[in-house]
Amino acid sequence: MRLHFPNSLDDLSYGGVYAFTTLGFALIYFGIGQASEFLATRYFPAHGRGHALSTRELVPGQKAAEVRSSLVSIALFGGYGALTLYGARAGLWHVAAPRPVPVLLELAFLVLWNELHFYAIHRALHYPPLFRWVHRHHHRSIRPTSWSTFAMHPVEAALLGSVMVIVMPLHAFAWLTLLLFPAVSLTLNNIGHMNYDIAPTASDWSPLAGSRRHELHHRRVHGNYGFMLPLLDRLFRTELTP
Repeated sequence: MRLHFPNSLDDLSYGGVYAFTTLGFALIYFGIGQASEFLATRYFPAHGRGHALSTRELVPGQKAAEVRSSLVSIALFGGYGALTLYGARAGLWHVAAPRPVPVLLELAFLVLWNELHFYAIHRALHYPPLFRWVHRHHHRSIRPTSWSTFAMHPVEAALLGSVMVIVMPLHAFAWLTLLLFPAVSLTLNNIGHMNYDIAPTASDWSPLAGSRRHELHHRRVHGNYGFMLPLLDRLFRTELTP
């Protein structure tokens, strides 16, 4: 059986792109979630590597509620795939063919841009009215799990999902970059929520230290608003100390 790949954007349908993007996010979410939970609850403990962070009992039904909420977020993220196609057709931005070095540089840029984008939105969501109406939904998971990453209010999902489309008018990103970045971002986000310190001796600047920083945020709520790095929390004096 031969697979047919579209030759241009004109060969793509909005429904098809929405379905592809939604399915892609779902596969990434469940695949990384399952792997993360296996590592945190079985593999790492069995091999004496690292340790669990919070020992607080999970709320009854917490994981199921997180998965249900995450499915809504995934459905919203799929809309950004269709929006990407619309913007390209309307000339709002362009999508380029992939080349190895530019793709790596683009991914590095998006990781750093995501730090700023996430910090700004996350800190705004801790403004009391927004926290009460929107962000408190995510903080129902006082002890984060591997399934907490997308468990958020639809408004928060829509805001955080805008990370790529905001900068796409400024540069013609490769389509491979646009496909890979969600996997990179969710992997880092999952490390932050897995409630397991993989590398207790790692520097605070290591992405592996993100679990320590974000578990502390879930436990104490205000502070540590950054995604995986402490830079902006230190710059704006919102870093929490254990």
